[in-house]
Amino acid sequence: MGIKLNKKAVLFSLISVLFSVLFITLFSQNFNTMYEDRIPGSNIRITVIDTYVRNFETYLSDSIKISTYRTLDAIITYEHNHHAFFKDQDSFNNAFHDCMVYDLVNSTDPTSGCGLGQYYLEARLDEIKSLSIDQLNINTTYYINSVSIEQKQAFEVEVKVNVSYNVTDNSDKNYYARWTKEIVITEPISIIGLLEPTGNINDSSDMYNRTISRYRGICESDENMTCWNASNRLEFYQEKSFRLQKDSTSFLQRYWNNNSPSSCCGIETIIHPSELPSPSQNRSYVERYYWNSTFTCSNSTPITTYLLGGDIVSLDARTAITFGFTLNDSNIIRTCP
Repeated sequence: MGIKLNKKAVLFSLISVLFSVLFITLFSQNFNTMYEDRIPGSNIRITVIDTYVRNFETYLSDSIKISTYRTLDAIITYEHNHHAFFKDQDSFNNAFHDCMVYDLVNSTDPTSGCGLGQYYLEARLDEIKSLSIDQLNINTTYYINSVSIEQKQAFEVEVKVNVSYNVTDNSDKNYYARWTKEIVITEPISIIGLLEPTGNINDSSDMYNRTISRYRGICESDENMTCWNASNRLEFYQEKSFRLQKDSTSFLQRYWNNNSPSSCCGIETIIHPSELPSPSQNRSYVERYYWNSTFTCSNSTPITTYLLGGDIVSLDARTAITFGFTLNDSNIIRTCP
């Protein structure tokens, strides 16, 4: 199976190409304007290179956003193809770093390709490095010191990249100027549009392809379980969206199948029977519960089956209560055990 590129990943790819073109065009225009104003040659070069340096960091920030999104997308597909989760958070972090920087899941294994094409971070920076020497006669060297990722918000991750770079004028042997700098760039990256990892990695039938979308209805932030009713829970279900739920697990935790609650970043959704190869009414249809068989009739957990939007959907007691179902709900089909 090849890498699955969703619409947002493709959009990021197009933006990156356009940004490269605009980047060089900007400096070419600056360079020509300076000559027209007859600024002394050394001042021209210093101003051009200084402008290049400032915009290089902008380009670096945008490249980090592109590479992060593409990496998160690619790693889900890698795990799906191998039908295995990373064993722990450290394993995921190492794979994320190597995929984002080198386009390899394991930098020591040249056959462990991530499939990012030209959208891993080194490729993005090598592209601007090549363009700057060809078009502006500016030499750029860089070193990516570290990459880390964490989650502090339910629907976004935060990536931090430490980069050292050196920029010099390559127009003659007596360099006009040299810039040497180490910077740390922190970027929030939305997870909207990415595949939900747990189900996608578990499902070998390729039927479950739910992507992350955020529920924005009236009960978006309700924590008192007083907001949900038959109307808005049907809206939530039909949207196939995710809601905030502090008892649930975060997006990143799903890459290594950690089911611990995340008070800051927990999200959950309800699976549709049509997304499952063999729907089982004996499991809760909350996605992380279903794939991990957390709540089932066989482990003596009360599971109630409801009619929801014309579908037969089973829910554990906690989820049913938080969505406003009652013990005497008219949509109950059966209860087990």
